[in-house]
Amino acid sequence: MVSAVTRRGFLATLATSTGAAALYATEAGAAALAQGAPSAPPDPSLIADLVAGNHILVRKGVVQINGHLSARHPGNSNRFFLARAIAPETVTAADIMEFDLDSNAIDGKGREPYTERFIHSEIYRARPDVMGVVHAHTPSVLPFATSDIPLRPVYQLATFIGETVPVFRNGDSGEVISNMEQAREMVRALGSGTVVLLHGHGAVVVAPSVRTVVSRSIELELNARILQNILAMGGKPAYLRAQAEGGRGRGGGGRQGGGGAGRGGAAGFDRNWDAWLQEEKRIMSGR
Repeated sequence: MVSAVTRRGFLATLATSTGAAALYATEAGAAALAQGAPSAPPDPSLIADLVAGNHILVRKGVVQINGHLSARHPGNSNRFFLARAIAPETVTAADIMEFDLDSNAIDGKGREPYTERFIHSEIYRARPDVMGVVHAHTPSVLPFATSDIPLRPVYQLATFIGETVPVFRNGDSGEVISNMEQAREMVRALGSGTVVLLHGHGAVVVAPSVRTVVSRSIELELNARILQNILAMGGKPAYLRAQAEGGRGRGGGGRQGGGGAGRGGAAGFDRNWDAWLQEEKRIMSGR
């Protein structure tokens, strides 16, 4: 059963599997996701990437207790997958829920959804190019969400963020985005870009796949740290030129800037993903 997937099981499965799918999802788990839903069961590999992505984002310091990763259903553009409201580090395939674009759970089964699921639904409604979304309260990014210092690219693999990352303000206390109206305002601030900061709150990153949005979130975090280091040195940042969509920085098929369409992309990008899975294995083997 999918619910039996544990940290101990991670090691044995990763050692024998060519990918994360066998670890994080089974045919039974995929079928369970589809109960009560008109859409066809998802490819187990998508659920595998979604669960693995949650764990990787925690390991890389992008997501902590609060934050979430979603994926659009590739066979039904009006559906998306998101874990129930638990800490990302603990997510398994059994925790993944299916939602419609009004953020209604298709297969709730008594599970509590994230309050901020509207972030995901409204992005998927407005942006047909988006297949993966991350919302995170990344510590290195937060200073740029609550100051007059713009977050701009200073690192080769982060040119996908554009010339300057916009900031969306939802009230004066960094309030959560808890309904469709607030989420639609946020989407307007995001526009056609890849990242939007939430004032006093965090950031939202979008991409054409789960693996790409995970990579972009990691590179965004590193770019923020590098920019902070430059400013702490008293230097003047020499910002990089943003790359056009499909180029190296905002990657249709290139490996730069979290590039890679579909589930993976270029060989270099898949190599990153495989390395992150191996890192997870090493961390857990020491426990």
